[in-house]
Amino acid sequence: MAAWEWRRSVDNAVILVEVAEDHGLGRTDCLRDTGIDPILLETPGAEIPASQEISLARNIVTALGDEYGLGIEAGTRTRITTLGIFALAVMSSPTQRAAIEVAMRYFSLMTSFARAWHRYEGDEMLLYLDDRDVPREVRGFLLERDVSALLTNWLLVFGAPPPVKRAEIAAGLRERIRPALEDFAIPNSEGVGPHLAVFDTTQIDGPMPHASPLTALLFDERCAELLERRGMRQGVAGAVRQILMHRMNGRITQQDVAATMHMSLRTMRRRLADEGTSYRRLCAQTFGSLAEELLSTGLTVEDVAYRMGYSGAPSFSNAFKQWRGISPGRFAREAGARAR
Repeated sequence: MAAWEWRRSVDNAVILVEVAEDHGLGRTDCLRDTGIDPILLETPGAEIPASQEISLARNIVTALGDEYGLGIEAGTRTRITTLGIFALAVMSSPTQRAAIEVAMRYFSLMTSFARAWHRYEGDEMLLYLDDRDVPREVRGFLLERDVSALLTNWLLVFGAPPPVKRAEIAAGLRERIRPALEDFAIPNSEGVGPHLAVFDTTQIDGPMPHASPLTALLFDERCAELLERRGMRQGVAGAVRQILMHRMNGRITQQDVAATMHMSLRTMRRRLADEGTSYRRLCAQTFGSLAEELLSTGLTVEDVAYRMGYSGAPSFSNAFKQWRGISPGRFAREAGARAR
């Protein structure tokens, strides 16, 4: 599928248009050359390609200026209830941990165009957000929206401010995001990327106020169906990639992956073969590509090993050699030479 051609709820576009209109930009100018039919903005349940929402954001930023605040407004207007079945799946989860797992599993159903993954470390959860594929001219605006939406809706869902201990914002965007973080008293610093938020998880197994485990299972299935219909998860291979991204340290077994998808190991292998791939190849593609991206930013091998959940550089180096056939140090040196 071509970049940005999966489908998204039109509700995100509706909110962007409302914000722009409040700042004096007419609807016609908002939608110019986006391909968005104005009728869809009035149609409940309508969907549009992701590329059209990107074009809409570009029109708004170009016309109104890419200054702090517009994205914040869009984020604070994005209530979790506008996210439909996803919201019900999160809110009916039995515990906060379960709610977070649902949110991460179906992260693509929220506002963000970024890739996200998380891992637990002691009493902390590390949440990573990689938005380097988002067009540069709208990256800051959309990051504002995502951060603001996350902070606002965490408060609404859990009834308390998000327990973020610290945040690292990359790509020179810290000054832009800092006011939103400081509104929630979140310490923050400049990072090398991807963006990172560290959560306190000491209360993560507490019950949700509207818990309904059986209902949660039903809504979880509906979210999975929605991902498939919108083209956000392509076949069994796509589902395996999603699971691998949520378990970055590579220690999940094939049996674990198959069980997560409610199928036997034999069936998973057969269906992957039908799609022209294998579990080993998907691991190499998923983890290898992510490791290459992190190494290309200038992070040390030790830093990348830590961010990907490995106990140290030696175990990560061994895995990287299996994925790419060379050491991570050599890859980093060659990537640095190409960049010069």
